[in-house]
Amino acid sequence: MHTSPSKGLKKGAISRSAAIMIGLAATAPAYSLSGALGYGAAESGYQLPIVFILSVIPMFFVALSYKHLTTASPDSGTVFTWGTKALGPRFGWFGGWAMFFASILAGVTATQVIVNVTGVLLGIKHIPYWLNMFISIAFIASTTYLTVLGAKESSRVTILLTITQYGGLAILGIMLFTNIWHGNIVMSAQPLSWGWLNPFAIPSFNAFLNGFLIALFIFWGFDASLAMSEETEGDSEQAGYSGVIAIVITMITYVVFATLALAYAGTDPKDSLSLTFANNIDSSITVLVTDIIGLSGAKLAALIIAISAFSATISTIMPAARIMLTMAKYQAIPSLFAKIDQRTRTPKIATWTIGCMTLFIYLILSSISEAIIKDAIHSVSIAVCAYYSIAALSCVSYFYHTAFQHWQTALSQVIFPAIGGFTLIAISVIQAYRMFNPDYGESGSIAGVGTVFLIGVATLLFGFIVMLLCNLHESKFFRGKTLLRKSDVSNS
Repeated sequence: MHTSPSKGLKKGAISRSAAIMIGLAATAPAYSLSGALGYGAAESGYQLPIVFILSVIPMFFVALSYKHLTTASPDSGTVFTWGTKALGPRFGWFGGWAMFFASILAGVTATQVIVNVTGVLLGIKHIPYWLNMFISIAFIASTTYLTVLGAKESSRVTILLTITQYGGLAILGIMLFTNIWHGNIVMSAQPLSWGWLNPFAIPSFNAFLNGFLIALFIFWGFDASLAMSEETEGDSEQAGYSGVIAIVITMITYVVFATLALAYAGTDPKDSLSLTFANNIDSSITVLVTDIIGLSGAKLAALIIAISAFSATISTIMPAARIMLTMAKYQAIPSLFAKIDQRTRTPKIATWTIGCMTLFIYLILSSISEAIIKDAIHSVSIAVCAYYSIAALSCVSYFYHTAFQHWQTALSQVIFPAIGGFTLIAISVIQAYRMFNPDYGESGSIAGVGTVFLIGVATLLFGFIVMLLCNLHESKFFRGKTLLRKSDVSNS
């Protein structure tokens, strides 16, 4: 696609296995499953495994887009660079903004998870605001600092934390399977059935849509490893496979775990041990571990979830900082963020900026209501759909002139990415309409508009104002002078 100018990042700082681990860590399987299993089961019932499988299809098509674009142009700016080259500077800039915004919201929700987990570990039911502030500052400062240390150092921490949380999930999965095998399950749970994989048994389109939106959040993050492609060992094609491998492993993990959890606990909302019981629905992992090994299970589950949130935050800060670095390098935002620390070879200013913004937004939202933090999870889906759609359509735009020389490349580089991109666009429009309802979510409404809509859609669209200000400050990028479109390169 083009030769990326040197940004000062260290090539070979991240191994190929570490790149995959970054993608796995960014999906945060432990804390994602803890919240997703209960709500997913409430929406889709025993068809949750097939809903997860169907939901990952457009995400897998997006992963193919990332793979092909990384092979053609390994660039830390990912969707920003590709969108600009294929669709134009404004699409690229907005894709970068959406990715940056999603990373900030993910950091906010992870911070709330850490605060809640700390309360469980300390035995405190209601955490005072001063302690909340202390925990959040310590958490964001430590994760940001580890990211600034260097790609190799932060990836090593990520590998250790990811192996630990997957190990914890594997042990829990074995315990669930053993209890199911011996018939030691919740009385209201239905017997394990292949019918749970029947797509035609999904109760309704609304049940599928709600389950899809939950799946969208928990599958998001596989692309974190692709933002590290300029620092990954091997060639660009090898780096491109890391995202595909990460999403396949994540899908298998979620489907297997959802099946085991449903077979063990069931979905009866009246049963105090089921996934959908009111007190269990947002803490499924804790409930399952506690039921199997006793009261000490709550603290063990809390520790696993804390590890998951910690590694996920590091893995989302890294790509967000690099997309800021790239945008600054191409003069799409102030050049201050293009500075690289000569010792660590990381975008130090961009990284600390992201950490400070995450902390600032968290402290503001948490001072208003914890419900707003929960609703931020729903808000992330719009931003994710936005930048994944731009990445997929960038792949279509770039490859459609050459892909149809063979049916395999036509499917992989154009048709599948187009299906993935347009599916996510449709889902985001439907979700935005639902979020506008003042009754949507837990935090009510402001001036008759759902708070979730204001957090997700309105703040995302605020990016157009920021884009205008950047255009006024430095217009060369928006006039196509610093990063040429593919058509301009072809004509030159």
